[in-house]
Formats: sequence, structure tokens, C-alpha cells
Amino acid sequence: MDRRQRVGEDRKQPWPPTRLVAGVGGAIGFCILGDSLLYSILPLEAANLGIGLPLVGLLLSVNRLVRLASNTWASTLYERMGPRRPFLAAVAVGLLSTWVYGLGMGFAAFLAARMAWGIAWSALRQGGYQAVWSGPTSAKGRLTGLLWGLVRLGSAVSVLGGGYLYDLVGYRNTLWVVTGVTALAVPLAYQLRWPPFSPARGRPPAQTATPVPVSPGTALGRRLAQVRTSLGLALALPAQRWLIVAAFFEYLLSGVVISTTSLFLASRMELEGGALLLGAGVATVTGLLHGTRWLTDLALGPGVGALSDRFGQANTALTIAGVLLLGIAGAVLLPLPLAIFSLLLTLMGDGALHIVMSAAATGAATGAPRPHLFIGVFTTTGDAGSALGPLLAYSGGTWVGLPTMYLAIAVALLAVVVRFWSLSPAMARAARPAPE
Repeated sequence: MDRRQRVGEDRKQPWPPTRLVAGVGGAIGFCILGDSLLYSILPLEAANLGIGLPLVGLLLSVNRLVRLASNTWASTLYERMGPRRPFLAAVAVGLLSTWVYGLGMGFAAFLAARMAWGIAWSALRQGGYQAVWSGPTSAKGRLTGLLWGLVRLGSAVSVLGGGYLYDLVGYRNTLWVVTGVTALAVPLAYQLRWPPFSPARGRPPAQTATPVPVSPGTALGRRLAQVRTSLGLALALPAQRWLIVAAFFEYLLSGVVISTTSLFLASRMELEGGALLLGAGVATVTGLLHGTRWLTDLALGPGVGALSDRFGQANTALTIAGVLLLGIAGAVLLPLPLAIFSLLLTLMGDGALHIVMSAAATGAATGAPRPHLFIGVFTTTGDAGSALGPLLAYSGGTWVGLPTMYLAIAVALLAVVVRFWSLSPAMARAARPAPE
């Protein structure tokens, strides 16, 4: 075999798990640039785009609402077609949505682009889980940390660099630059070499899907029966169900805190007077907190994931949930600027818990008869919490107060994680491969 033949054969070989996860994470990181930037600059540019401020909230949440349906579509698509084509299509849709943002064509075009992005994100995230599945169970935490670290690096670069460009050259020029950088995801996604896929399996290697019985009756009745049976198979173990509930509360807390950071800091500054930190104002400190949170995901994500591989995802999640509650308590009770550092600890803990719980979901999926469906339910439940967070914060927060809401959700999250931790040994036994 000559050199050219060897090179051709090498290109057909699946990438090693770490390289595959890094490639997938990099592609998703490029795709998320436009979405992350909108959270910073769309409220500032809304008037110039002919979009009322009340509609800005809808545009920033509709992508999450769409995912409540599209997550299941994405998981089914991967189960039937494998990862390559759905992931490539999602990258293309992500690029297209960012391009539409830059056109500034008004609310209707923005709404369509945001809905398209929500569907694309469902498929991109499913591809990330699929890449993590290619590695050994003992490395799922490290690989999950690497995946989300690279994704959050894209968010951090977008928030920090995009905000600077917006002040320098304006909205449209900034979005054209971001669109150009996002386009780098296309060749990267095209070069990815996924493990072989068998439609008969539609799941991680060496496992077989359990058939779903078909009930008699109308087409709708049969379909509903299949859905109920599939969900029962995907959530067969109590620990799997409590992991799903924990995902809801983790995303709910994240949605509430991130969407109200500036309001919370402004209220603290009003109560105590003066600047928040070294003379900085609310907007500056909020940007620094959010940017630091995304950057620390990259710096700490693989390490946190590796620790969870060593000590167990349930044990690590329990520890981080406790730290999260302490951080929330410090942010609420301590004086400035200690409250700011407590809030930073909370945001970093939120990122760490997301990585550990994603790794736990990957492990739980390998023990489920329908792993793609389990991941679909896991991500959909998380998206429900993420979408509800800002709505709850801006409605109930004015009634009970943000500090009370922060503490209540953090306590509920810890209680749910404790329950998941107590049931996790049974889930770990189910995820182990059967002896030959």
C-alpha cells in the first residue's frame, strides 16, 4: 500500500474520542457566537431595528421554547440517520440564522431566525452527546468537560469581543464579522470522522434497542401508546427520573440568576450605595461576571469532569450543589463586594454542575433501552427550566424578591440532587456492560 492509499484509509478511520469531542465542541463554539452576542447587544439595538423592548424578551427566549419540541426530533433523527448528516445540517442552519441577525430585517425575520437557531441547537447539542458516547465510560466526565469548555469559550469570546466591536463599528458590521467567524464551523464539521453507525442499533456501541410494542386502535392512539412506552423505557430507573428533575432545577436556577444578575446587583448597590467593585458600574460588573463564567468553563471544565470520573458524578454533583447554595447565601447575605465574589462562585458552580450532570446523563443513557430518547428528555427538561427561569424571575421576582427566589430554588436543587445521589448506585449498576 503506497503513501496516498494509507492517507486515504486514515481519513476514513473514526477520530479518537478526545479529538472527536474537541472537533464537535469547536464547531458548536463557532455556531453559538451569534446567539451569545444577541443577549448583550440586542436590547441596546432594538429601537434601531424597529423591535420594541417587550418583543426582545420573546426573541431571546423563543429559541428555548422551540427546543421543547425539537429536542425529541433531533434525538430521533440521530437515532435513525447517525450523527454526520444531522450535525452538518445543524451547523448550516446555525450559520444561516447568524447571517439573518445581521440583515436587521425586523421582528418577523428575527423570530424565524431565532426559532431556526433553537432547532439547530437541539441537533448540535445531541451531536455533542453522541461524540462523548464514542469514549469509554471512565472518561465521560473529562470528555463532557472538554466539550462544554470549548462551547463556552465561544460564548465568552462572543460576549467580550463582540461587545467591543459593537461599540467600535456598530451592529451590522459586528454581525458580519461574527457571521464570517461562524462560517469556520462548516469545514470543521465536514472533516469530522464519526464512529460507524448502524441504524439497527441507533445507540452507543455494543447495545441493542428494546423494541417498542405497537398497540391496536387509531393511528393517533398507537402513536401516543408508543410515546408512553418509549418514555417508560427511557426513564425506567428512579435515579434516571430524579436526574431529569435535577436538570430542570439546575437550568431554572441558571436562567433566573443569569437573566437577573444586573437587576440583583443594582438593587444591592441601591441599598448599600456607591460603586460595586473598584468604581465599576452595574453593566461592567455584570459583563465581567458572565464573561468570567464562560471562560472558567473552558479552564475548569475538563478538570471538573475528570474529578467526577474519579469520585463519581453523583458525589461530585452533591458537593457542587452544596457549594452553589453557599454561594447564593453569600450573594444574598454578605456585604458588597463579598457578595459579588459569592455571585461569581455561584456562576462558576452552575457551570461545573452542568458539566457533571451532563456526564451523568451520558452514563445514564448507556444503561437506558432508548439512549437517544433519554438524552432528548434530559435536554428538553433542562430547556423547560431555562425558558421558565427568566419568565419566573421577572414575574415572581417582583412579588417575593430576587434574594428569596434565589435561595428557594437553590435549596430545592440541593434536595433533588440529594435524592438522585441516594439512588445513583442502582443506575451505575445498570450502566455497566453485561459480562460476556
